Amino acid sequence: MESILCVDIPVQMISCTDTNGKITPIRFRFLDNTGELVTVKIDRILSTDQNKNRVGVNFCCTAQIHGFQKSFTLWYNYFAHEWRLSRLK
Repeated sequence: MESILCVDIPVQMISCTDTNGKITPIRFRFLDNTGELVTVKIDRILSTDQNKNRVGVNFCCTAQIHGFQKSFTLWYNYFAHEWRLSRLK
């Protein structure tokens, strides 16, 4: 379990963007500390701040990771076109 407690790591994301530019993350995967590829389907998006005047957007979400319900934050950087996983609880 401790192998997935990395913070601020890059992730590969599958997301949906509507015609107004609203982003909805669906599923992502990342390499944990042991080198294992972990795929996570997002159960619920708890909150988001998609303010267009900012550098990126935060998504507070929940999902099952290795059999445990976890809360975490996903960050999308508009300029770098990069997703990162942080604040895994």
